[in-house]
Amino acid sequence: MTALAVALWEVLACVGYGAAILVVTGVAPRLSPAERVTFAFTLGLGVVGWLVFILGVTGLLQPMWLAGVLGMGAVASLLLKGIAITLLPLPLEGERAGVRGWGKRHQLGNFSSPRPQPSPPEEGGRGLIGSVFTALLLFGVALAAGFDLAEGVSPPADADTLAYHFASPKEWLAVGRLVFVPRAVDGAVPLLLQATNVPALGLGGERALTLWVMLSGWAAVALTYVVGRRFLPPAWAAAVALVFMTIPAMAFAAGSGQVEPRLALFATVALVALADARKSDHIGFAVIAGLAVGFYVGAKYLGLLFAVPVGLALVFQRRWLAHGVAFSAAVVAAGAQWYWWNWVNVGDPVFPMLFQHFGSSYWSPEQAAIFRDTYLRVESPLPRTLWQFLAYPVHATVGGLEAIEATRTGFGPFLLLLLPFSAFGLWQARRRIVSHPLAPMALAVLGFYALWFFVGPSQRLRHLLPLLPVALIAATLAARRWAGAAHILPLAATFAVTIPLQLGGQALFTLSYIRHVVSGETREAFHARAVTHSAVVPWINANLTPADRLLLLERQLVYLIEVPTFFALNATQVEVGTGEDDRDTALFLEQLRRRRITHILSVMDEGSRGGLPYLTHALIRAGCAKVRRVFEIETMQSRTLPGLSARKIRLMVVGVHFDACPAERTLR
Repeated sequence: MTALAVALWEVLACVGYGAAILVVTGVAPRLSPAERVTFAFTLGLGVVGWLVFILGVTGLLQPMWLAGVLGMGAVASLLLKGIAITLLPLPLEGERAGVRGWGKRHQLGNFSSPRPQPSPPEEGGRGLIGSVFTALLLFGVALAAGFDLAEGVSPPADADTLAYHFASPKEWLAVGRLVFVPRAVDGAVPLLLQATNVPALGLGGERALTLWVMLSGWAAVALTYVVGRRFLPPAWAAAVALVFMTIPAMAFAAGSGQVEPRLALFATVALVALADARKSDHIGFAVIAGLAVGFYVGAKYLGLLFAVPVGLALVFQRRWLAHGVAFSAAVVAAGAQWYWWNWVNVGDPVFPMLFQHFGSSYWSPEQAAIFRDTYLRVESPLPRTLWQFLAYPVHATVGGLEAIEATRTGFGPFLLLLLPFSAFGLWQARRRIVSHPLAPMALAVLGFYALWFFVGPSQRLRHLLPLLPVALIAATLAARRWAGAAHILPLAATFAVTIPLQLGGQALFTLSYIRHVVSGETREAFHARAVTHSAVVPWINANLTPADRLLLLERQLVYLIEVPTFFALNATQVEVGTGEDDRDTALFLEQLRRRRITHILSVMDEGSRGGLPYLTHALIRAGCAKVRRVFEIETMQSRTLPGLSARKIRLMVVGVHFDACPAERTLR
């Protein structure tokens, strides 16, 4: 089966499982056709991750069972038979009568029977918002999609993706079951979205996997457009979707294994269902909101923070008890599996955050201090003050603060440019804001932002990406309220400035992938220039065997190496000490023996006074290890502009010989 067929098969399976949920909850008739399809894909995405988790726990991660999961979903997709997917800026169901304005389609949650409203002059297909503007938008979408496609047919190169987003599914498939990794940040964490990568990789290989993540990234863009059509004319909704599609954070993450673009699906559906539940009193929307939030919870610890404002918004309304119970039950049902998995394996459902309460043999007070001082402190460089809370969007846009990734995965200038127009629009509509369908959605976004900034573990900008579609729609709607027909040009100018700028940035980011596609270079050659230190991989794959196990600190090599590995970053695990303060060679040797590690990949730094280079050289001097190969390679900090940061480094692969070691006392 071809890679594209497998990727499309998984898309169809997601739509099928989600369609079943929409039918069972009774909300399908209250959604437009395009909403049914995009909502169904989002919910089905979580279901596929859930089903793969069950297969993994029971040791059934084989092609036959994975095909069964996708096959059942594909059959269920017949529930949406006859519904057309409307992704282009064309009228949705019920809009041919000229429905426009500030959400006047929304009558008690039924959005398929709107009351016709006259169209303002600038929205009637003439002037700026006419055929030329629409054609330019379609050209922009096609160009951005072409860039995405170049990445989708290229091998993966993102470091996080190679470290665990793709590496974990590959390891699970190799052993046929889930493998618990007692490592903070990327091991013992919710992995629902990584589980959705398993069917694509297991049935179609790497190409199917890269195409799958590309298509799921496009789904987030499609959902942004579809939800935008509730509040904006077609061309404006398409423009907002294109802004979202091309922001640096999406260009960086959507075609990789990064979870934030897929989390945007869960967050957007949850927020829309929240608004519909409050407006219509239909308990099915509370269930949908709970499932979407639960899938967010099952995909990232930050979902726990997202559940708070959404849950509160559902509680503070007339049907608070019924909706609250339905929402809470759905959250637990959809999102608890990975927390149970952590509890079973280490006794801490949110490892290692509750270590002081539950304890763990995989953590210690000393390790907690290392984690706090070397990881969490770096992850949150800004003081948690009200001033920095208000200033964070400026830091994220023009501050260039690398610690929050503003320089390479930022949100672009759009929201900052739109801010004065949106502020004027909010002021003009201040008497109607509370009753608007977007109000609870926007408040939930602000609530999550506040919780994330003041109590979250990291201030990386891309963690806010899942809330961006609703933020973009709300800001654009408010700006249009101010602009009307008289001031439409300044508002349109924000799109005219932002979209070409972001397309240029996306083109620059995609150059490496375009070069790979055009030149026809091999996978190995692509990785040699796009993944730092990957020059060591061919030798390792050719000379080590499945019976070996390689310890390394180069996380971006884990997926590429075909033999078992052990990633030993000192800040996130205690099984093998590799920090600067680790100098006990005998203890290090015992840790290697316990983890069945036969080889070490390390920097060749004989002058080191601690850490992995020091310990490795100590083993060599003691006769416990022998250098098998030395590599002189160039390392890089940026795969987009590798020439600006390249420098030479020496790496060595060392074989460990436990039987040749002297008595333990001579190693201390």
